[in-house]
Amino acid sequence: MKNKTEMVAMLLRNIVLAILYLLSGKISFAFFQQDLIVTLTVFIPEGIALAAVLIYGQRIIPGIFFGQLLLALSSGVSFSPALGISIGNALEAFIAYRLFYYFKLDKSLSHFRDLMGLFLLIFLILQPFSAFLGNSILLAFHTEQESEFLNNLFFWWFGNSVGQLFITPMLLLLYHHKQKEGVLKQLLHYTLVAIIFILLNYFLQIALEIHNTSLLLIATLPLTIYLATINLPYATIATFSLVGSSFYFFHLHQGTFFLAEADIDQLINLNFFALSHILLVLIIGVLFHEKEAAITSLRSLAHYDALTGLPNRYLLQSEIQESLYLFERFSKKSVICFMDIDNFKTVNDNYGHAVGDKLLQEFTKHTKQVIRLTDTLLRLGGDEFILILRDVDKEATKQLLTRIMDSVHRIKKIDHNKIAVSLSIGVASCPADGTTVQELINAADSAMYQVKQSGKNGMAFSKSCCKPKE
Repeated sequence: MKNKTEMVAMLLRNIVLAILYLLSGKISFAFFQQDLIVTLTVFIPEGIALAAVLIYGQRIIPGIFFGQLLLALSSGVSFSPALGISIGNALEAFIAYRLFYYFKLDKSLSHFRDLMGLFLLIFLILQPFSAFLGNSILLAFHTEQESEFLNNLFFWWFGNSVGQLFITPMLLLLYHHKQKEGVLKQLLHYTLVAIIFILLNYFLQIALEIHNTSLLLIATLPLTIYLATINLPYATIATFSLVGSSFYFFHLHQGTFFLAEADIDQLINLNFFALSHILLVLIIGVLFHEKEAAITSLRSLAHYDALTGLPNRYLLQSEIQESLYLFERFSKKSVICFMDIDNFKTVNDNYGHAVGDKLLQEFTKHTKQVIRLTDTLLRLGGDEFILILRDVDKEATKQLLTRIMDSVHRIKKIDHNKIAVSLSIGVASCPADGTTVQELINAADSAMYQVKQSGKNGMAFSKSCCKPKE
């Protein structure tokens, strides 16, 4: 039943894709058509097709095939070349899917590597293949003149490349962010962004009658780039709105890019206007968010020990403050245990630091298996650890620490090296032994030092530790 439902869903997706391909192709041709199905404008269907195959996989390729076939036939291309071009487009989609995942690119485009991989795939592989094969088929069936081959080769490559760069990243980003918030709320936000940037473009190109491409870029690029640093999907919608409305103004013989003469030159300028926005918005946006993610990750790592995964001394202050709060609010005492692995330096000297590191990891694993969810184990550095036990009395503390010591004693070998592991533990009371991190650590450290002087492998309590509350 499940397989049947999936087949029906995929069939519907293919039908929808074929219709979208046909309609978006008609829209692209409405702006400017050089020769039958060869166009210099942003060819939207190519972008939709590439996004679809990367999202839904190879089973969506029939939708691309039939969409291209319908578009070619409805544009005046005879059946044989139309069939050949459709097969070529299906093969292009297959190559795109295979290469994208062969190079282990991520369709979320969250990393610069993924974005550049997509750009290179489009510019250097997919569109050279598509342009050469498509125009060769038109030439072979005498649908295209030999003198037009090179021009049409460039138009096909450039228009399709811009189409994929313009549409595919936007659709992939929107798909990746679709579950971040409610669908209706998200659509409302996208619509508002689109309306704002269409109105801005109308104001610049029609109301102010700006006819200088550089001036138009200066007026629009900073806004879209800034938006890319805040929300990349919004920035792609803004770019789509700017470029789409610019093509519409051109179609109406208005705006910055329309002049009575040299329409093709102006259309190339319009395509470069689109490329400038697309490339800069995507590259700067992805790099910015990748940097932010790296900073967040580094900040997180700075608070945790890389070897054991335990919180480190940077989180000790907040853990102590939580213990003080529990005492003040609920009169629940905490104890601070300073734990030191006996003869750790000897292990490092005799067996090497790799064995020493594995001993620290084994100690961490055994200790975490004993302590409670409310307790916190931290690594100060080297073989020194802090264990915070909350809501305990002296007897409960002894029992838990004894279980930890027994568990650690069971570590007998590290990489086939026989090792005898024991602990020296000093215990201080919070807040009886101090109300700052340093006071409590000093008290627990002093108690631990007593154990070291008494022969190691034991525990000692500070003088104030676990006294009954007066």
